[in-house]
Amino acid sequence: MRKLMMAVMAVAGLGLTVGCQDRSKVQSEQKDVAEAQRDVAETRQESAQDLAEVRQDSQKEMSDAEKNLVEEQRELADAQHKQMVDGDDQATGGSGTTMNKNDTAANVKTEEVEGTIQSASANTIAIIVPDKNNQVMRFQADQQLKVMKDDKPVALKDLKAGDEVRASYSLDPNGKMMLKSIEVEKMSAQHPGVKNK
Repeated sequence: MRKLMMAVMAVAGLGLTVGCQDRSKVQSEQKDVAEAQRDVAETRQESAQDLAEVRQDSQKEMSDAEKNLVEEQRELADAQHKQMVDGDDQATGGSGTTMNKNDTAANVKTEEVEGTIQSASANTIAIIVPDKNNQVMRFQADQQLKVMKDDKPVALKDLKAGDEVRASYSLDPNGKMMLKSIEVEKMSAQHPGVKNK
């Protein structure tokens, strides 16, 4: 019996020793997990701060870019305004007075061409010009367009393909050819095939 008691005591002592070792191991692992959790929390916080800084920098860069764009647009508008004012000064001989529409129209260079109508509508016309290797020139109707046929005013759309015409035009600021006047040329009654001018 004594031996049995000693064996029970030995087993109990051994169990206590193993239990203490297991508890120590568990506590160590819990400590490691807690440290890992703290590390993750710190990393998250640092990442959030970095992200906030990046966003703030991006917003500042975008704001700076927008300011630069506005400044460039203002400079362009100022340059265009200055160019217009300088052009007005030159057109008025530097007097600085403003010009009305008639003055502007008087300073626009007007060109003339003769040719055959290819097509005509209410606002546009295409003329084949033999002097320019039968080039087809397309014109937009000017607001004050004068159209004459048989010494009578008519509408642009009343002109027909094949009509021989003399046209005057000018270039608008966008480079479009604006038709100022067009006249159907009459054929000579005495000499068919010879135009009267």
